[in-house]
Amino acid sequence: EAIVIMVTHVDDIKTAGAAGNAAPDAAGLPNSNVSSSSPPNAAVAVRVSNEEADDETTNNVTTNNNTTNNDKVCRFIITKLQGGKGYAKNDFRIDLLQSKHGLYDIAETVFDILGKEKLTNDMIYSHLWGLSFNNKSYKNGWRHQNYTSGEWDRPATSRDIDYGEPRLFSGLEVPLEEGQKGKFGGESASFDFELESITDIDMTTAATATAAAAAAAAATTASKEDVTYYPHVSKVVSQISTKVEDDWVTPTQKSQCIKLRNKWVKFYSGKNGWKEMRHGGDRSFTRAKPSSPTWSRGEMKIMGLLLNSDCKFKKCWTNIMQYAFVNRTESACSMKWYQLKKEDYRLQYIGSGLSDTERISLAKRLAKSMMKVQLETKPKRERHPYENNNIRELREYAQRDLAYENEI
Repeated sequence: EAIVIMVTHVDDIKTAGAAGNAAPDAAGLPNSNVSSSSPPNAAVAVRVSNEEADDETTNNVTTNNNTTNNDKVCRFIITKLQGGKGYAKNDFRIDLLQSKHGLYDIAETVFDILGKEKLTNDMIYSHLWGLSFNNKSYKNGWRHQNYTSGEWDRPATSRDIDYGEPRLFSGLEVPLEEGQKGKFGGESASFDFELESITDIDMTTAATATAAAAAAAAATTASKEDVTYYPHVSKVVSQISTKVEDDWVTPTQKSQCIKLRNKWVKFYSGKNGWKEMRHGGDRSFTRAKPSSPTWSRGEMKIMGLLLNSDCKFKKCWTNIMQYAFVNRTESACSMKWYQLKKEDYRLQYIGSGLSDTERISLAKRLAKSMMKVQLETKPKRERHPYENNNIRELREYAQRDLAYENEI
């Protein structure tokens, strides 16, 4: 007996997403021969392989029992989701089928979320964007589809990602593994995502039925509630309070941050960097204390949200910033804090439209994401500026400087 897998965009309240169901044509408009919206109980076509992505497929994807039972559900968590109108108030989880979805489906589903959350008026094809996953980068918008024939103007390269080349999970160079991370960036939106888990599909709740049963499910509301559609979207319930407290970080993470901070203090106090010598004779550089990294946009955003909420520095440092800015000292953060407080024109648009409590909650969410990145970054002695240069003369300078260091 054949089994039908229904695949459509829905969220946690079973509302079908319509924004990404139509493939954009060469002019950037949804293709007229693809339905722009589907009812929640409708099964839509899914792409079977990268090679067959442009072929016409039926609305129902039929497989035998063994194939369906062997399929996997890939759960991604979406964090730091930002559209043109601000940040999302929640993080999200997206469940996708390993054999039928790809990286493009992550972006497509997120644009559905952005539309429902009223964070952007743009569509996925409104602007160019890029996506990186597991240390490989892809770009969208550099090839176009003919409106009438549906053909693309050129074959997809190894870096292209679009409706015709969705980068199916089953066809990636490196197999999916839990913990793999990615980033999406473009004019319309930006977000981070991570593969949380890969599990067997739950046949008791998955949208599987015979052709007759699928038709029956479409006719009854009760049947709809017992079915899970893919991609499946759910909101992550936030446990972070709206007060300047350290409830967003666990005791284990606190201990890890303190240990790592001590390593960074020791690193910055030693001669682990390089300084250029103006009158060094036959030397170009000499060992010196490393300089602090430039302040990132993410750090400025966290500080700006807290400053615009009229928070006090000491309380923010104790409960938030010391865990987010692990590689910085309290004195360095204090200097930057009061500098930004004087130059408030640099912060006027950060968190605009949000209340003080919403800004504090957002700052803590962003700090949590930054802390995870910081805990994965360890102090490392800087290499000579010219050590890896391709110009022979500069390589010789590097060898000479390093020879002096070895003699000391």
